[in-house]
Amino acid sequence: MPRFISKNLLIIVMGAVCVVSAFILPYFPATQDTAKFFMPDNLQNVARRISAITVVSVGEVLVILTGGIDLSVGSIAALAQVVSGHAIKTWGWPVFPGMVLGVLTALACGVVNGLLVTKGRIPPFIVTLGMMLAARGAALGISKGFRYSGFPDSFKWLGGGPQWSIPFLVMMGTVAVFALILTYTRFGREVYATGGNLSGARLSGINVDRVRLGAYALCGTLAGFGGLMLASRSGVCDPTSAEGWELDAIAACVVGGASLIGGEGGAIGALLGALIIGVLVNICQLNGMKNEWQRGFIGVLIIVLVFVDNVRKRRAGKLKDG
Repeated sequence: MPRFISKNLLIIVMGAVCVVSAFILPYFPATQDTAKFFMPDNLQNVARRISAITVVSVGEVLVILTGGIDLSVGSIAALAQVVSGHAIKTWGWPVFPGMVLGVLTALACGVVNGLLVTKGRIPPFIVTLGMMLAARGAALGISKGFRYSGFPDSFKWLGGGPQWSIPFLVMMGTVAVFALILTYTRFGREVYATGGNLSGARLSGINVDRVRLGAYALCGTLAGFGGLMLASRSGVCDPTSAEGWELDAIAACVVGGASLIGGEGGAIGALLGALIIGVLVNICQLNGMKNEWQRGFIGVLIIVLVFVDNVRKRRAGKLKDG
């Protein structure tokens, strides 16, 4: 039990903060709007808003588990939207092939990231920062800065359904599939081994380059899919959408127990992290906090959590050595 608490301390603390905030703040005069938190419409809104970013966070956690990082997920999501929108509205493609083309474009971006990291030996931070700029620029260039709208109803199925059913089911299905992959498959074990000890994994016969390439490819694919979930919900393919998603995804992974060093974390943790952050942001919105302050809050949260995680690991290492 102490080991479980230590390993999941961040999730426990942040979950407790969410629960206390939701129950206590409504009793303060300045925070009366927080009482709206438990209204069904608001809870549905939280679930709907975190669905796309949770899918993206699952892809991000795959990369983080290998010891890497992907800063391009937001731009890739926007590019997938634009490619799909362009194919459907400009080329006259049917909805489904257009959406598939968007996801394939995102997959290609992920593969490029993986190849540059594994074969080019370029640090992941630099590679994905470059891809972040390149993908966003491509999205703006293809669309000429305009949004695509006026899609048929079939385009909106991924973000619709009775209340919030389809996005919620897609989110939970994605988490379940990748939780099983990471737990029970050879690829999952190799992902953890690669992030836990890269040299040791290589010496044990694991093709670490293939594992990392697969992680970046899946991350790109899920980023594109998440972008289409967002576009389907809003009915608009926007080249400026998903800005800051890289921050949100990394924050969700870290809050959910992933270590930026690699080797720790999982899909369920990414879901819990996204849920906790979604609840906190929702509480901030109910109390009138501006968007820029919300971003600042998430940024500070990442710094604090990484610091706490590093302190915990140093203490655990000392105890183990002792």
